[in-house]
Amino acid sequence: MSRLPAIRWPTIRPKGSRWVLLLTGLGLVVRLAYVLFVERGDPLSGDGVYYHEAANLLADGLGFTEPYRYLHGGAQEALFLADPTSLAATPNTALPVGHVEPTAGHPPLWVLVLGSFSFLGFTSVTAHQMVGVLTGTVGVVAMAWAGHQFGRALGLRHVGTVAAGVAAVHAGFWLNDGLVMSESLVVPVTAVLLGVAVRTGRTPSLGNVVLLGVVGGLAALTRAELVLALPVLALPILIRPAGAGSGESTAARLRSYVVVGLVAAAVMAPWVARNLTVFDEPVWLSNGTGILVAQTNCDATYYGDKQGAWRFECALPQPLGPDGRATDESVRDIEYRQRGLDYLSAHRARFVTHVVPKRVGRYWGVYAPIDQLRADILVEGRSFRLSVLGLVQFAAIAVLGVVGGQEVRRRHGPLMPLVTLPIVGTLVAALTMGATRYRVPAEVALVLLTSVALAAMRQPTTDHPAGTDPATLDA
Repeated sequence: MSRLPAIRWPTIRPKGSRWVLLLTGLGLVVRLAYVLFVERGDPLSGDGVYYHEAANLLADGLGFTEPYRYLHGGAQEALFLADPTSLAATPNTALPVGHVEPTAGHPPLWVLVLGSFSFLGFTSVTAHQMVGVLTGTVGVVAMAWAGHQFGRALGLRHVGTVAAGVAAVHAGFWLNDGLVMSESLVVPVTAVLLGVAVRTGRTPSLGNVVLLGVVGGLAALTRAELVLALPVLALPILIRPAGAGSGESTAARLRSYVVVGLVAAAVMAPWVARNLTVFDEPVWLSNGTGILVAQTNCDATYYGDKQGAWRFECALPQPLGPDGRATDESVRDIEYRQRGLDYLSAHRARFVTHVVPKRVGRYWGVYAPIDQLRADILVEGRSFRLSVLGLVQFAAIAVLGVVGGQEVRRRHGPLMPLVTLPIVGTLVAALTMGATRYRVPAEVALVLLTSVALAAMRQPTTDHPAGTDPATLDA
């Protein structure tokens, strides 16, 4: 197959770049309008409060400090109870306001991003929402770049441009920007991770291998479960098609694969070292797993209308140390985890037949979707109408994503990176809970698959077979 005439390619790529620039502007306008006209002035809720307050405490020189205990003291235990007096007094409820203790309740990267702006004086909720807007807009550019990498691998034009367009308007992405959620950062980090994985699979140079490790480490510091995806995303280095790695021995491929892991570990090392130093019990990326296990394995989440979800009250009262005193997150995390696992062990049949399917159903928006959106209002402060819009858009990209997956297979393209995140997300949901915003990494992959499907509708398979010179392709 002949490539496009060389005389045309310089005019093609600027045209694609202009479209990406315009679509990025659209994404910025959508996000600004959402924050200024919908979310501005509303109080933050859930994890958004954690990120906002933890960032300000970091900028104040207190390091990564548990924000609820610092700001509310013992009252933090009953913050989300309708009747705070129903909670018995314990050493935890007696903690004073200003109590300082280290936190690793979430990985640190989003707190670091917000904290850097707080250090410059941008400490208000609105300021942090604007950080979310800027980060989400960067996500549009990152989606365009990732789409371009997949387009190169498939011999498809316009994949990056279409990805930018979908990312600009997809509510599943921009709804998080005004809520100060880490998913604002998850979108660009995940998009770059997928794009680098595809590029490294095609050209496993040392630079690409190191870059994959760096981005993989940063992804894990944004959402801990993404560390599970990196070994799979790096697999093409080991199992590249015959002829793709001429002159590369098995040993050389294995070394490159190991380098990815070593670089990722080096990126995560400062945070891990800090955690191993400041906590009483070993902590790696985060110690939020235990409380999640407790909140998702109890009567409220195994029976009734909260099946497959979580319940704050299931983690109460907060655990004490062996000596009956208040203790740090790492010790509490162990007790929380044991509570949840004890409950699961006593209800194994229910866990398998009801809980896991409903967790996965909530994750993919097919079990009690309206109930899940209402829960998002209470927990995260989301707009219900805009959440419905996001659900409809998600249904569309899910269907088109399947079509895009078939197109990738037909073109013998890199399907593994695009299915890895949905599979990892599904497994994590089955083991913990289903939540709308936890689906964001999978939606990044689905948007890229959707972009492949839409781009393929404009271009017959024979126009640009896989391996076409990328210089001839649009963004």
